[in-house]
Amino acid sequence: MLTAATVSAGAAELPQAIRHEFQTGSAKLNLGSDPAHIRLQGTNWVGGYASPYVRVFINGRGPFTFLFDTGSSFTVVSTKLVKDAGLQVISNVRGSHEIVKMADVRLGPVNIRDYFAVVRDGNDVDGILGFNAFGQDYLLFDFLSHELVVSSQPIPLARSFWLSYTLTQWCPYIDLTVNGKTLSTLIDTGDDAYAWEAAAADLKGLPLARRTDMGELVRNGVTGVTRTLVVTLDATLKVGPVSSEQPAVAINDSLEGAPDVGMDFMKNFTFEFDRHHKRVGFEPLFNGTHFTVPGLITIGFSISYRQPGRAVSDVLPGLAPSLAGMRIGDTIVKIDDAAADTISFQQWDTLLRARRPIRIEWSDRGSVQTSVFNVVELK
Repeated sequence: MLTAATVSAGAAELPQAIRHEFQTGSAKLNLGSDPAHIRLQGTNWVGGYASPYVRVFINGRGPFTFLFDTGSSFTVVSTKLVKDAGLQVISNVRGSHEIVKMADVRLGPVNIRDYFAVVRDGNDVDGILGFNAFGQDYLLFDFLSHELVVSSQPIPLARSFWLSYTLTQWCPYIDLTVNGKTLSTLIDTGDDAYAWEAAAADLKGLPLARRTDMGELVRNGVTGVTRTLVVTLDATLKVGPVSSEQPAVAINDSLEGAPDVGMDFMKNFTFEFDRHHKRVGFEPLFNGTHFTVPGLITIGFSISYRQPGRAVSDVLPGLAPSLAGMRIGDTIVKIDDAAADTISFQQWDTLLRARRPIRIEWSDRGSVQTSVFNVVELK
């Protein structure tokens, strides 16, 4: 999540026109078709295929890979993209991030003109589209069809219910209730780590159904690397008229501000943002009124996709790989007898979600070991 507060203490010194566009999104937006359908695609750069990634052309150059992050206050581009797209810095206020202006931004049939972005690295993608990137147009996330639909008019959702949202640092927050306790919660399409995250203080007074498990390391471009805890609440989480009994939640005390719901939560719904009335429509993709908020499905370690090889980026304490001697930095050689570097993150995630044992061969400074590890759900 990239918020207004984290971009710059000197943002007040930026020209008013730029500040206004950051808050409202571009007004110079043209839909080549209405509604316009933009294909959602993944990336293996950090193993984040589940979040909504899109291919973007800037000033006729690209394609570049952008994450559309409803938890980001601004649109962000990397210094590499600035160079590759030939962008010029138009604002460089002391104490503030550099600002560039993109004359032409194209996402499928959508064209945005004269659009501003903050220059910022550390997110492992070419850029991040902030929540306001499409101005006042309606936004429909259809994860079943892998599409983002942008429209000048509301898109009917036959079985939807609507919730009001508030803008905090220009990002959308809805009210969830847990055993009657109201939690203002960020809708965060940029979070593919957990279905639901909260700080310990947010959950104070709520009963636990199970013991606490150690979760994964979470890498945040702003707050750094932290270890999460995973618990199951002996409680009912309500979202409008639907609910989840004994939901799992990751405790992450490095969160900036309120709790958030991520992709494993949102994939229960097709949802639509109506920015004119500050509301979001949820259409359940499940039968009845109850859905599951899952915990963490894991084999006990994580794989990095930042480099060509398959290095171990995290080993969860107390689980089988850790007990077998696996350490961060080890190299995964084979996965079920296939060369590890031929397995994409999506294929790896599919193996985990099948929840069957997986044979792993890994190397630790030249010493090769092989074990069969079970997939577990921490909750």
